[in-house]
Amino acid sequence: MAKMRVFIVDDEDMVREGLETYVPWYDYGMEVVGTASNGREAYEYLSCNDVELVISDIYMPHMDGLEMIEKLKEINKNPIVVLISGHSDFDYAKRAIKSKMVFEYILKPINFEELDKVISQVREKILEKPGSSFPVLNDTEWKRFSQDEKDGKISLQADILNAISLSDKQSALKLFEKSSSHMKNSSYSVSMAARYCIELIVGITELVLEQRNSREVLMEDPITEINTKNLIDEIFDYTKSVIIKGISVISRKENKDLSPVIGAALDYIRENYNKHEQSLNGLADRLNVSPNYLCLKFKEETGTNYTKYLNSLRVKHAKELLKDVRLKVYMVSDMVGFEDTRYFSRIFRSYTGYTPTEFQKKETVRK
Repeated sequence: MAKMRVFIVDDEDMVREGLETYVPWYDYGMEVVGTASNGREAYEYLSCNDVELVISDIYMPHMDGLEMIEKLKEINKNPIVVLISGHSDFDYAKRAIKSKMVFEYILKPINFEELDKVISQVREKILEKPGSSFPVLNDTEWKRFSQDEKDGKISLQADILNAISLSDKQSALKLFEKSSSHMKNSSYSVSMAARYCIELIVGITELVLEQRNSREVLMEDPITEINTKNLIDEIFDYTKSVIIKGISVISRKENKDLSPVIGAALDYIRENYNKHEQSLNGLADRLNVSPNYLCLKFKEETGTNYTKYLNSLRVKHAKELLKDVRLKVYMVSDMVGFEDTRYFSRIFRSYTGYTPTEFQKKETVRK
């Protein structure tokens, strides 16, 4: 069963080992995936690996806890952070929380009853976290959206993606222009237009990643970028630029050269994405390289990290499977490599904006 990943940082061996050994992580649906004795060591791991929770001391050698957090934010790593502080750090820790850098703090010596409350709160926050703030549509908007697609008034994103995959710039832009013109002329809400475009851009990103082993089509999160735009024309202009960039990347005659290690890694992931217990460490062992080397090379050559690549591939296949209404969500979850259906649903929503059930219902309406 996939669990929420926890990383512990403290320069005191006793504290580190105590937290790892005596906290009943299994009961919280969590597991400790690593520890570090200072912020620099922790940063090296966390910059290459995704975790949901970091428990960190404030003052440590080489790099303190707050500096580590700031450096993680610079590379768009935002795990939930719980600080451990001594009484002398109390005011410092409170200021960090007020500035929204951390979720909570715990005073040393650690009171395990207090720790239990904090971890329980963290668990609920993680489970409730949507992952991405996709625009929310009401029932009326959904019905109108689906009906317009069914009637051919707006193009299915799949049609545009097909044109992009063929490097047919004229057709792709023509299809998008048809859709965007209808949305403007029919007084679509900003949320409806944003939702359509985000789904399309996510699809373009997946397509480029699959065909060119590159995420260079996007330098920013499309959901965040579109949510900053208040006018429909701004949303459409941004989406059009991504379509053009996607075609430019895909139409290149030469593919990006990959090292033998990353080429083998991608081949293995694509062939075995549906197997349970996939991990960067396991893949590194298979390829006879260190996990840290594989992590850095994977990000360098593909533009994304191992976990995101694996999850995006699983979600892509899950979307195809969910079109078959005979398949239950738990069945699809297992078929694409997730043992925990609730975790699968959370990952699926973070990549698509829908729960698997919502996605399946949407596809049913479209048919």
